[in-house]
Amino acid sequence: MANKTKSDYDKMTSEDLIVYLDKLPYKTFAGYVDVDTKVRYFLAKFGKLFAKEVKGSGLFLSAVIPMSMIESFYGRSNIFMQGNNFGGVRYNKNIHPNFYQSSTGKWAKWANYEEGVKGYIGNLKSKRYEKARKEARSPEEQILMIHDAGYDPLTTRKQYLSKQQGNVNRVRKILGFGKIE
Repeated sequence: MANKTKSDYDKMTSEDLIVYLDKLPYKTFAGYVDVDTKVRYFLAKFGKLFAKEVKGSGLFLSAVIPMSMIESFYGRSNIFMQGNNFGGVRYNKNIHPNFYQSSTGKWAKWANYEEGVKGYIGNLKSKRYEKARKEARSPEEQILMIHDAGYDPLTTRKQYLSKQQGNVNRVRKILGFGKIE
């Protein structure tokens, strides 16, 4: 399957884009599909599920979707593909019914996309991230507060926000809003 240009992708309907990109091998998707198209793909495929789960939670959609895009490599990472795990959520036998074992540990596993989004957002609705949900005034501030509460301890605050910023801007541009009340 030959790769297309950004212009070709821009002409596709959301449905056609999903079908086409779902068929691409991982390496082609990773190396030859531009980031704007990956964001559009992720939003078209999963955006409504995220919007439903985020509504009224105090979470910025334009914060959690970019975080999930990075964590799941736009829904194409091995952890995502094996367990519908949108956020690199570690397995906890007291919370999660199933797990996926990888070389780096046990990861929460959900039966389908809907359950995966619920599980990921459920993690961000936990007490650990309460301050971020209640006090953040922007997606960027919320991302930093989530990081400060222990999310992705392997990066600095600046590194973590830097990883997210481009996709925050892309999601904000496409959706035109942040919190859904």
